[in-house]
Amino acid sequence: MRLGLGREKRDEGRGRRNFFFTFLFSACLVPTLSSLVPICWAEGPADQHFQTGMAYERLGRYDEAYTELQLAFALDPDNAQNAVALGIVACRLGRIEIAQRALERAIAVNSSSIAAYYHVALIYEKNGVSARALDAWHRFLALTQDDTLKMVAKKHIQYLENHG
Repeated sequence: MRLGLGREKRDEGRGRRNFFFTFLFSACLVPTLSSLVPICWAEGPADQHFQTGMAYERLGRYDEAYTELQLAFALDPDNAQNAVALGIVACRLGRIEIAQRALERAIAVNSSSIAAYYHVALIYEKNGVSARALDAWHRFLALTQDDTLKMVAKKHIQYLENHG
């Protein structure tokens, strides 16, 4: 009889523990799931698509991110943030031509976009357009404050000057 009583108490304790862990688990998921819903304070449809695209990008769902960021860019092509995000995601998906156009647009809108210069320099370098790659790397070098990134840019510039 003692075994039965002890087992019942153990099962009752497990029930409380399972409820507690289920509560904690669901409470932790709420912020993650809510990040997929377009934010109600977004300024307009372009911003909503941008926010959704960035949420998909953080989750590693690049195809969905690409679609949302394309919509954001189409609705507001003069937003450098949309263009840079689309360019980076397109680059990850291997859509280099679209990435290049988006990043070039970001630079046209915001000539101090460090991320745009970095990624477009890599694209030019990969495509063998050494003169444009050198120009992008020099502009990136002038804009960045990070010593490690400056070192990376200098290595690319040195390589292009010696082999380009």
